[in-house]
Order: sequence, then C-alpha cells, then structure tokens
Amino acid sequence: MKDLRELTKNFAPPTPQQEVIIDEFAKNIINKVFDQLSIIFPAWKYNWKTDKEISSAKMEWTKAFNENGISTLEQIKLGFAKARQSESDFLPSPGKFISWCKPSPEDLGYPSEQAALTKCVSHRNKTKMGIDSHESNFIIELVKQVDWWLMNQATDFASQKKADTHFKETYLNLSVNYKEPLESDSARLETSNIVKDRMSEQQLEDGRKRGLDALKDIKSKLKRKPNDVL
Repeated sequence: MKDLRELTKNFAPPTPQQEVIIDEFAKNIINKVFDQLSIIFPAWKYNWKTDKEISSAKMEWTKAFNENGISTLEQIKLGFAKARQSESDFLPSPGKFISWCKPSPEDLGYPSEQAALTKCVSHRNKTKMGIDSHESNFIIELVKQVDWWLMNQATDFASQKKADTHFKETYLNLSVNYKEPLESDSARLETSNIVKDRMSEQQLEDGRKRGLDALKDIKSKLKRKPNDVL
C-alpha cells in the first residue's frame, strides 16, 4: 500500500494550461485529514472560506507532509491526538501540525529534557562517589555522550546558551536513535545470582524440589513404551 511519501507523485506545479492531478488514494487521505481537522477545530472556516481555498490548502498540506517526512498513518494519528489537546478553535499551520506528528522523547517513553539533565547530573555525581545510581541505560548512555567540560564551563549567558544547545541536541539525537542494549550471558548470570541471594532457605528448597519433581516426570515419560497411552 502507498504511504504519504507517494501522495505528491502525481502533483506538478500548476500552470494556466495544466491542473494538478491527485490520485484517488491521495484524495482519500487528504480528505480524511481535513475532515478530522474540521471536527477538532470548529473555527476552520476562518481559514478556508471557499472550495478553491480548500483545494489549494490540500495541495500545500500534502507537499508539507512529503517535505517533512510525514509518511505514515501512525504519524498522522499522533498529530490528531495532540491536536485534540490544543485549546485553540482555529486551525494550526501545516508546520505546527507536522510538529505534532513527530513523536517527542516523552512520547517514546523517555524523560523530558529537563528531567533527563537532572538525572544525568545525579548519576554522574553518584558514580564519582562510588554510589549506585540505578539509572536507566538511556540516562547512562546520555551521560557518556554529553560534553561535560563544555557543560561545566557555562559561566555566562553565551556559554550557557551553547551548553544548553549542546545538551538538547545530544538528548534529542539519542532519543531518536537509542536502542536498548542486549543483556549478556554474564549479566543474566549475575542477575540470577542476585535473585538467589535474596531467596530464603525455604524458597531455595522449594525450588530444588520442583526441579527434582519435573526431572522425575520427564524420566517417567521416557520409560514409557511406544504403545502406552499418554
């Protein structure tokens, strides 16, 4: 199935002799977008007063989607979800709606920029003091990528602005590209040992008993003859 990247394939710059051609798929998608926007924003008629203005707007919004990588229905649904949170009755600009279609770090389950900075500073300080911070892998990786020399040299407005920009860009870049590391065999073994250390003697004994019962059951099944009914 086509996605919105293909919506402008049949568009050409309008000329006095040539009309823009929109295929049926593009019409359906854009019509649905505009129908939904007209429901969410009751003052939409102040933006588009005539059929000609609506047609022109549909062309511009389609181009804007294509130019800004809005290519899936999931992105558009996210845009609608944020549109419903808007307190305005008036339509957003294409650029504003596009910003709603792009997931924020919070949408992806990461802390906000300010919360991430606070967590990074806390983790870094605790690590220096040999204290376990129990922070997420995302924050630990972010601490590694941030230029802390630059951050610590921010003593005036210009240097503070530069530091803020650096952290923001690092944070956003990681939130988009971050992949949770796979747990190694040694890490899994370490986790298993920690769990065992926290178990009481009775819990350990019950676990051994369940293991022996399961082994006994397997051996019993293996001794059965082929014609035995299971």
